[in-house]
Amino acid sequence: MAAWAAWRRWRLRHNKSGSWLDSGWFLRSLVFAAPLGFIAIETGWVVTEVGRQPWIIYGVMRTADAVTPVPGLVVPFITFTLLYIFLAAITVWLLLRQVAASPQAFGSDAQEVRVAA
Repeated sequence: MAAWAAWRRWRLRHNKSGSWLDSGWFLRSLVFAAPLGFIAIETGWVVTEVGRQPWIIYGVMRTADAVTPVPGLVVPFITFTLLYIFLAAITVWLLLRQVAASPQAFGSDAQEVRVAA
């Protein structure tokens, strides 16, 4: 970890072309890293479910036999479904509002507009 920090410090001091945040390799790595969180969540979910019910996954037991007969599951199901629909609508509304309020990426003379982070 210390070696990596020393290397980063050396790179920042000796970088003549500007900030490493503007470098092509860093921006490309962000594009490739963007879906990794989603992939990790989905992979973790699959591993959890396979580990939780191996007798159903591997054909030892039928899924219909493994379902717990609990009465009254309709109310939590409808509640959570409505909650997620509400959260999805709020998310879409916030994203649309954010996009509408954002500055134009290119001006009328097609020059790039830089936003300081």
